[in-house]
Amino acid sequence: MKVFFDVDGVLIDGWHADVSRRKPWDATIEADLGVDRQAFQTLFFGAAGTRASSRMAECVKGRADLKLSLAEVLPQTGYKGNVDDFVRYWFEKDSNVQTEVVALAAILKSQNLRTFVATGQEHHRAHYLWHELRFSDYFERLFYSAEIGLLKKDTGFFEAINRALDIHPEERPLFFDDQPEIVDLAKGAGWDAVTFNSVEDIKKHPRLKDLLG
Repeated sequence: MKVFFDVDGVLIDGWHADVSRRKPWDATIEADLGVDRQAFQTLFFGAAGTRASSRMAECVKGRADLKLSLAEVLPQTGYKGNVDDFVRYWFEKDSNVQTEVVALAAILKSQNLRTFVATGQEHHRAHYLWHELRFSDYFERLFYSAEIGLLKKDTGFFEAINRALDIHPEERPLFFDDQPEIVDLAKGAGWDAVTFNSVEDIKKHPRLKDLLG
């Protein structure tokens, strides 16, 4: 059985589809780095209604480099340091790993299930997750949007993974994601997708509970 996990909202407790549960990595960015938080959010992530065409969106699609894009924006926000330090700050602040979820993935892997990550990321953070946070210890492969060239909200994202792993419709790989709309897209690609709210969604899933009991 193949089991896939999303990153933000599942493996990492930070950004979440439910606004009330979000833990922003940049909450103290002004005090820590002298960055105007609102200006940075608008310039890099876009204002409401423009996020799909923002600089960050281009990075997540694999069409722009995160560090080069930040280098163009940060001087306009009051930041006077270098880009590498900013990226390190960002990634470390946004690394609140949900250890219970990762532990469950480790158990599944130890029982010869194939565990994967499927996530919307740009190249630098994907590398950080895999190597610095050592997701490579728990998962066979990390599939991410910048590598695939499609956002996770595109059905083609999941179809690309189906092709890469030669997944047949009858397999119905499991997938845990916090965004209901993404879960629906994955279902459309033949996945057994579940909206993740807590670790109990994994522990009590009918296809996993006997393995995790």
